[in-house]
Amino acid sequence: MTRNSFIQISKLTNLKGRIDYITNPKRQENLYAVYDTADEKFWSELGKCNRLEFKKSGSAGKCIESRELIIALPEPFCNMDKKKVLKDFTELFRKSYGVNCIAAMHHNKTKTNLHIHLIFSEREELKNSIEKVATRNMFYDENGKHIRTKKEILDADGKVRKGCSIIKKGEVYEYTRFSKKKAEFKARSFLKGVKILYTEHINSFLQDKDKLQVFSNRDIYLPTKKIGKNNPKAEQIRKNNRARMEWNSIVDEALLYQVPRKHIRTIKEEKILKTVNKFGKMGTKTVGGLKKNKSSLESKSVGVIAEVFEKAVKIAGDCLKGLIRLFKDAIVPKAPMPITEYEQYARNVDRLVENNRNLNKTHMTIKELEEKIERKEYKLLGGRKKLKEEIVQLKKQEKNAKGLEKRLLKALNGANVDDVLSKFNRTRMEMAAYERLADRAEDAKEMLDEEVRSYMKDIKVNIKIQENENRKIR
Repeated sequence: MTRNSFIQISKLTNLKGRIDYITNPKRQENLYAVYDTADEKFWSELGKCNRLEFKKSGSAGKCIESRELIIALPEPFCNMDKKKVLKDFTELFRKSYGVNCIAAMHHNKTKTNLHIHLIFSEREELKNSIEKVATRNMFYDENGKHIRTKKEILDADGKVRKGCSIIKKGEVYEYTRFSKKKAEFKARSFLKGVKILYTEHINSFLQDKDKLQVFSNRDIYLPTKKIGKNNPKAEQIRKNNRARMEWNSIVDEALLYQVPRKHIRTIKEEKILKTVNKFGKMGTKTVGGLKKNKSSLESKSVGVIAEVFEKAVKIAGDCLKGLIRLFKDAIVPKAPMPITEYEQYARNVDRLVENNRNLNKTHMTIKELEEKIERKEYKLLGGRKKLKEEIVQLKKQEKNAKGLEKRLLKALNGANVDDVLSKFNRTRMEMAAYERLADRAEDAKEMLDEEVRSYMKDIKVNIKIQENENRKIR
């Protein structure tokens, strides 16, 4: 089955600390390479610039100093020159987006996951930088607008209003080594573009059988979620991931039995995605005339309705298993051996049996003639000489028959005739069972299209019934 690429993005609020974490050999057990496209001061000055801009804006929350990509590399990369690979992947980003990067390549502790940490600036570096220092205290209101006097940002109690800020005399209030943050890095389409860029680049190093694909929500699989350190929802996510892996396992089985992807996708969308989304809408409430959702799309499968999600996956899995049975019944089983090979096998067994019968008959005839000579009962049979001549001819036939038997036993891989017959009888029973199953599969194949249409129609009917029940609950 085709594997998906893994490329994840995160915001960094402590750029200096994160760079030290990914590049420090004392903190990384399996650190292979580090590559930086900027000078020594770049990253500290970038962090400083972002903090200043954040302070001026008066925004709440934490300052985003940079962003980081984690790019998982398939097993074949373990045998490549890691320094060259890291430089290649880092330069690809710099040339594609025009910003500086610092990257490191690691293995996890168990050496099962080779990956790249790539930290990138959201700002381009300007050719001519200017640093402006405040010659007096500077005041900014909630919107980041420069105000002339401190009085204009004070509340009734004489305290600085929330969201307003002050830059004291002597502090840097503007630093122009960097451009404004590039809006494209905040867009949803950015991560998708990066995934396509790096998946295609990874595939350029791989053979066709190892190539990856970019996961899509329109795909038939469900992605598992990463569990970060000290995550309070870790157990919920683990339980949620088990449901996802169970669904993905059933999908693998469905593809094995040639269930069309469009039917799998229909079951996933109708039974899982729509169920979760509709239940999420039930979790809204009206406050001050406005609808506010209790949970984000992300928390729908990991938060308050994780149980609903898992139940929906279980129902979808059962639906898909039913569809698998239809396709499974219509697949002609594999014969114990090719038909032409079996027919030749049967002919050789028949030859062996017939030859053995003739050999036994010849042997008995020789024995009878020798006994007649011994009892001198040869006068009425043409004389002793004639009987001896017959015995000579029969022994030649016996020798030829034994030679043929030896060749046939070798061809049939048998120790003796009884051994060959025992094996052949088992094979004959297996072939008979195969023929019965093949006939049933052919019949099922003729009815497959009609049965699948009926099955998928029933699924959609059941969905409408469920929707009506949900409306009653509301």
